[in-house]
Amino acid sequence: MRTSWPRHEDLAFEPELAPLALLDAALAIAVQSLIARNPELLSESEAKRQAPRVVAAAQVVALYREMHTALDEYRALLPTEHQLATGTDDIPF
Repeated sequence: MRTSWPRHEDLAFEPELAPLALLDAALAIAVQSLIARNPELLSESEAKRQAPRVVAAAQVVALYREMHTALDEYRALLPTEHQLATGTDDIPF
């Protein structure tokens, strides 16, 4: 499930969302490129997945999954529009 791109309203209060969205998109494209170059990543054959380049590509894919999860967790912790509008975002100032 892909999160939506940040809107200009989001960026006014959370400017870090712009580079984080770009990072997420760039990593997603990198993963697709790695799969295109190393289709063995999708193979059911364990022997085909053990080639050094395929192992390295699989590590990049695994790191992307971790990064994507971390980005989703960060976004989930941002205050909602309602919290911003009502002042209930628990920011002490």
